[in-house]
Amino acid sequence: MQVPRSKLHRPSPGGSVVDRTWLLRRPVQAGQDGSDGVPVTLVSAPPGYGKTTLMADWARDRAACGDRVAWVSLDDEDNDPVRFRATLVEALRSAVAPDGPGTVAGRTDDAPTTDDALPLVELERLVSAAGTPVWLLLDDVQAVSAPAVLADLDTLLRRLPDGLRVVLGTRRDPAVGLHRLRLAGRLREIRAGDLALDRSAVQQVLADHGVTLEELPLDLLADRTEGWAAGVRMAALTLSRAADPQSLVQDFGGDERAVTDYLAAEVLHRLTPTERDLLRLCAVPEQLSADLAVAVTGDPTAPALLERLYRENALVDRLVQPSGWYRLHPLLRSSLTAELRRTSPGLLDAAHARAAGWLAHRGSLLEALGHAVAAGDDGLAARMLVAHGPTLLAGGRAGQLLRLIDSSLDGVRADADVQELTTLAELELGSSLPSRIPRPRRTVEDDDATPLRSLVYLQQARHGDLALSDAALTASAPASDGRADDLGLLLRLNRGLVLLLAGELEEAGAELAAAAQLAVSAHNDHVLLRATAGLSALASSRGDFRRTWLLADETVRVAARVDALRGAEVAAALLQGAQSAYQRLDDDGARNLAERARSALTGSRDAVVELALTTLLGILDIEDGTWPAQAARRMHESWVQFRGQRLPTLLVVHLAYAQHRCSWLVGRPDWAAEALHELRVRVGPGGELEVLIATEHLARGRGDAARRRLAPVLDGTLRCAHPLTLQVAWLAEAVLSGQEGQHARCHEALQAALVIADELGALRAFLDMPGVPALLDEDASRFGRLDPLVTTIRAGARVRDRSPYALLTPKELELLTDLPAQLTLEEIAARHQVSLNTVKTHVRSIYLKLGSQSRRQAINAARQRGLL
Repeated sequence: MQVPRSKLHRPSPGGSVVDRTWLLRRPVQAGQDGSDGVPVTLVSAPPGYGKTTLMADWARDRAACGDRVAWVSLDDEDNDPVRFRATLVEALRSAVAPDGPGTVAGRTDDAPTTDDALPLVELERLVSAAGTPVWLLLDDVQAVSAPAVLADLDTLLRRLPDGLRVVLGTRRDPAVGLHRLRLAGRLREIRAGDLALDRSAVQQVLADHGVTLEELPLDLLADRTEGWAAGVRMAALTLSRAADPQSLVQDFGGDERAVTDYLAAEVLHRLTPTERDLLRLCAVPEQLSADLAVAVTGDPTAPALLERLYRENALVDRLVQPSGWYRLHPLLRSSLTAELRRTSPGLLDAAHARAAGWLAHRGSLLEALGHAVAAGDDGLAARMLVAHGPTLLAGGRAGQLLRLIDSSLDGVRADADVQELTTLAELELGSSLPSRIPRPRRTVEDDDATPLRSLVYLQQARHGDLALSDAALTASAPASDGRADDLGLLLRLNRGLVLLLAGELEEAGAELAAAAQLAVSAHNDHVLLRATAGLSALASSRGDFRRTWLLADETVRVAARVDALRGAEVAAALLQGAQSAYQRLDDDGARNLAERARSALTGSRDAVVELALTTLLGILDIEDGTWPAQAARRMHESWVQFRGQRLPTLLVVHLAYAQHRCSWLVGRPDWAAEALHELRVRVGPGGELEVLIATEHLARGRGDAARRRLAPVLDGTLRCAHPLTLQVAWLAEAVLSGQEGQHARCHEALQAALVIADELGALRAFLDMPGVPALLDEDASRFGRLDPLVTTIRAGARVRDRSPYALLTPKELELLTDLPAQLTLEEIAARHQVSLNTVKTHVRSIYLKLGSQSRRQAINAARQRGLL
């Protein structure tokens, strides 16, 4: 039988610029030699992945090494077993004895017959005569499907002559015993994933065509082609003719003429018209299960078509996760959808609508909304966005929701509820308050707010318009009652956060706890993250720093689960943890957590967290002597920015006390006065104002005035908003009683302050109130169960005493300003109308606190700290 010369002709080099012959040298098993140790190699991939090019490169490589190489290009005629056998014999004979008779024209007279069975003996003789390894490369194996031919191929692979190596190039796996070879370690498999070009290879192919792309276009092309060699080469040809290849990459897809023609000739030509119509509809979803395929096409045979095309390597892949799902190659998919859009746009829109309904019903909301928008049905898209948008917001996917809305038609974006969603998504992403947000009316009767509008009101109050908190809470109350869906979850969460900012701690706790419970039930860690962050801030507002620490830790753990270790919620939790560490007298831990909070807040917008964080870092800098004047100025300026704006009451109290104390530390009594004024204006009369005024009287030596301010707080006549205010009041009372020699009253006051410290984990005030550590030293071991707490405070005081920075009293600060004037101590005493001994006492204290031994050293140290 004559064998055409062209069937045995090895393809000439095709100008490949990417060497992938290393794939045939990969060991199959550990310790196994590469190409020589594995007798059979299967190169199975869809058309266009470079199978023939790889095999031709390998054939050339082996021939250059002295091996004998036989090549066969199979076709439909090789389904005749007699022809197939004759072709194998002639291919090997031409490789082993290229100059012998009958090399190409056909078998010689003494050649064995191939009519009845595969001539294994003749094949063995030819391989043995070669005296060197022989490679038989069979290309286009998918062309043979006759059972007799496949049986011959199976026999050859099972009884392979020693020294013969076989490489099979095919678009689909042949029905032979590959499993036996695989188990025996005698089969090397090279598939589409191995042949796909990586980013550097794509760049190499483009360079060979004179095309150089920047980073982003190159990444886009690599993603769009998924390394499909034919797609990359067609892109290179297209881009090489373009005036601006960088921008053209964005438009390159399956609707390119070259791509369409190739797919039609190599992938789609075997499909019937009905199958092609089905595949066009299956291309509408990015990936689809058997059920979704039926839903989109309306044809129960669609899953069988996808499975068949997957097995035939027709650019259809079956996913490992999720199991049982399929996806078309991006270029095949874009080619089919472009054809559908061109020929049957109504079918395309209907397929998108069916996909949207199916995906939404099964909870794949983002994909469902994408299909609803693509369907071009304004009403459907708006309804689905409104129905499922809150779920995306609750899941932390505001950016994706906003992109979907932006990609919608004008009619969808004009829908009132969609506009509410747009506002919510923008606020979630940290945008400024859009001017289009309506202001809530003051009563429910005057406001017919929808649940979405109510949520907008709450966000408006949270993000910089706290003055509207009462109206927002009133409008949202009926909308949140009885709702357990994602919109109800968001309403409860935001009501809790607004109530917290408004100082309604009990109601805030109830709403935040309910939101956290709903989030746990819904397995929604994004809402749980915000709820626990809110509960941590609530515990801090109550002064319960033990619980604050636990909740802050839980918040960070939840954030780690959802890979959200940046943002305002995590920053707030880290800040609460830092404040808890500060109250436990762990300054190093406080600074570490505060710095982490600052890093987590980068790129986010939360004025309350930023203000509190600036204050804590300022306190730490002042107390350890790190540019204290600059730190105090940062604290002061950060608060000045919020003048005229409403702030949470408890935050104002915290800031006023911190600013007042730190201003005195750096010698700025004017700033201390401003802090007192802000507290008076923002909070008004109450325990906080009286206690802060009392501490200033105490520092100035006005004991009677201080006691008059403290009395209504200590007897319960005047209530305090924050429990730590009462602790400060008891400590001031202890100092006053100690100065007056009332030891029993002093001990009683210390005991009351320690009870609060033990309950809340708040120790810092014992160090901040001058004179208290000495009183604890005097009464050491007299506090019963609270003695361990006293030991901790005393140890912290000893560390503070070794600190280079100590607090000067207001009187000492007044005298400090006279030291540079070169006045004598007598002249300073006369100016201040005090005795010389009093001045000497103050000056010695100034020297001690500034670490100085002379007036000049004290002046220099004061200037370094910004006190002068």
